[in-house]
Amino acid sequence: MQSPLGLMVEALVVVYAVLVASLVGSFINLAADRVPRGESVVRPRSRCRSCGRVLNILDLIPVAGYLIRRGRCATCGVQIGASSPLIEGLCALAMLMAISLLGLARGAAAGFGAVALIGAIWVGTSVARAPIRRGGSRLG
Repeated sequence: MQSPLGLMVEALVVVYAVLVASLVGSFINLAADRVPRGESVVRPRSRCRSCGRVLNILDLIPVAGYLIRRGRCATCGVQIGASSPLIEGLCALAMLMAISLLGLARGAAAGFGAVALIGAIWVGTSVARAPIRRGGSRLG
């Protein structure tokens, strides 16, 4: 049997893993938005595509930022797609389910594998749906 301190540390590690998975989900959304358009996933900072406002820390909190802003840009009010919190939440849920089923160490590894698979599918789908650019390449 684990000590109360050991249980608390394990719970904090689980919360941390789920939070990291949701942050990776946020990055997946960014990549799915930018890669099909041939843009960098590093720069510039995240911004509203409608008004250009740079997103602040509140806007970037996975799922909660979307809920706090009621799914709209804080400046221009344009609606943000529901896929953003959906992917972030799906990544967090994949991590939580994997840890619940497999234990902390194996579950975290499987959870990150599941998050990577979600990312590959979501970004790949976004690239496949993108209009073909001149020259016949979607990525060129």
